[in-house]
Amino acid sequence: MQAIETTASFNEEGELIIDNLPIIKNQKVKLLILLEETEQNEWFRFSGKGLSAAYSEQEPSYTLNMIKKPNPDYKP
Repeated sequence: MQAIETTASFNEEGELIIDNLPIIKNQKVKLLILLEETEQNEWFRFSGKGLSAAYSEQEPSYTLNMIKKPNPDYKP
């Protein structure tokens, strides 16, 4: 299978406009659409990965008698 890479965009009507694609007759085409992410979504993904690394499935459960110095401002 041969791969041809080009760029494309959607116009205001939702039509796909492909740049510099050679004429291909009687061939099936696979299309991969890469959506640009906003900076905010990139930060969400980054922070989510950090939280995933901090808390694992094997995280132990802590009981009250394991606390050495309780926080007096804590309100359950």
